[in-house]
Amino acid sequence: MALAKLTYGLAASHMGRFLLKLGVQTLLLFVLSFSLLFVLVRVLGDPAQMLLGQRSDQTSLELIRAALHLDKPLWQQYLYAWADWLPYREGRWQWPTLGISYQYGRPVATLYAERLSGTLLLAVGAMVIAVALGVSGGLWHAYQPRPWLHRTALLLLAMPSYILGILLIGLLAVALGAYTGLPIGGFVQQYDPLVEGFIYEWRRLVLPTLALALRPAAYLFQLTASQAQGILRSDYIRAARARGKAPGAILRTDVLRNLLPALAVATTQWLAGLFTGALFVEMLFDWPGVGKLLFEALLSSDFPLILGTAQLSTLGFVLLHALSEILSRWSDPRLRP
Repeated sequence: MALAKLTYGLAASHMGRFLLKLGVQTLLLFVLSFSLLFVLVRVLGDPAQMLLGQRSDQTSLELIRAALHLDKPLWQQYLYAWADWLPYREGRWQWPTLGISYQYGRPVATLYAERLSGTLLLAVGAMVIAVALGVSGGLWHAYQPRPWLHRTALLLLAMPSYILGILLIGLLAVALGAYTGLPIGGFVQQYDPLVEGFIYEWRRLVLPTLALALRPAAYLFQLTASQAQGILRSDYIRAARARGKAPGAILRTDVLRNLLPALAVATTQWLAGLFTGALFVEMLFDWPGVGKLLFEALLSSDFPLILGTAQLSTLGFVLLHALSEILSRWSDPRLRP
């Protein structure tokens, strides 16, 4: 009993130190990313000049700079940028605004929240397809090697998602559009004036999710195939087969269980990449997500929107990376104390 309590205490202390270390690393990574984004946005130019245009007069420029705190030293501007994240401002508790968009005249946090659901739908849908295709294809290749599958995966890994999107549009929406009925772009939710309400066209989700899913599917295929082949060649698998263990039981209890740690980490990291890197795909398919919002902000030199959107996307990436570390430790007994 005493030994069990001691073991539990040691495990809890190890996990506590791991979570504390991971929390500090996550916080430092976000602060560093925040600082780099702030500097990069300021290097792009004078926000007041870009907001007013080339024909602006000096008086208007000075008024805008004072309103945006641009007349302050750079270190004070940096503190003002952090102040937008504080829940207590102007003598009362309120949701962080992350600044006010020049283009929309609304809080950046509100605009981001409105577009977040579109990006989540796209990224999660793409990841589900990627896991289904990549893991099943990798297991098939491990049991019955198919060289063409390996070559196809390498080709997909070498192609950016927006190139895949263009190819999918050309093939499935243009060349075979009469058979597939797939539209080139647009969101799944559309307002129909005839019914005076919203209608849903889920077929609009097919092409953008495929464009985002094919590269992570290729990576998961390579990861699953290489690790599963190594597991199937191991001595304990030979011993299990010699004992007459069923192939299905070997797949479930031996192969998939040993694949779980690597797949959990890879899936979470790819989800973070899809969540933050869907800009070109969203623009290509006219998808109203965070990536398109950031692109619109870059076109209009909307500095609060650029900085706030990039910061929130970075925060999402950092948190998902931390989640991948936790999943890796939870799913792999070798990493536990």
